[in-house]
Amino acid sequence: MDIDSFIVQEPLSQLIADRLKRKIWNKEIAFGERLLESDLAEAFDVSRSTIREAFKILGMEGLVISKARKGTYVANLTEQDVAEIIELRTLIETHAFTHAIPRLESKQFEDLEEITEKMREKVLEKNWNDLFDLDMQFHSYVVRYSNNSRIIKIYDSLQVQIRTFLMNLDQLYSSHQSFYDEHRELLNALISKDVQLINEKVETHIKYVEAKSVGV
Repeated sequence: MDIDSFIVQEPLSQLIADRLKRKIWNKEIAFGERLLESDLAEAFDVSRSTIREAFKILGMEGLVISKARKGTYVANLTEQDVAEIIELRTLIETHAFTHAIPRLESKQFEDLEEITEKMREKVLEKNWNDLFDLDMQFHSYVVRYSNNSRIIKIYDSLQVQIRTFLMNLDQLYSSHQSFYDEHRELLNALISKDVQLINEKVETHIKYVEAKSVGV
């Protein structure tokens, strides 16, 4: 049998962790809520040890915290957390986007256009969750063309925290359309390959949130 025909399956604990992440992002599980091993084991029809492994994965990603003799809870995003995520995202993305410019050609712009077009469709559906997922795709795509493996690795390690932060932006934007418009402007800036304009659009996109995110 051709090795390419084999389906690589993720460990069950990773699949459960991904399901719990999605429930948090969908606001089915609240920040600060206690996660009970027994209830989740029954809900997912898995062993409690599998749930504990899923908790470890989420803990390493900063999404849950375990308190001695108290249990496991969904981590709260503090104002300090929000400020740090915004600062780090701005530093990484302005640098990465600038260094990606020489490597962005017609094929890459077509891919980014496809992501942006999917965003437009989600605007019509008024689907914030899918818009936030596409936001992650858009920004990660450009960062990967920075040609700096360490920056890419650091950015990848922040993906869960950034996506968790994004789930609150539906409270900050006036409409789905305005969120899409920012990405359209950012794509146009990348196409222009104007470094100053790109940095301006990246900072505006990220720091617009900073100006409105007190209390998230």
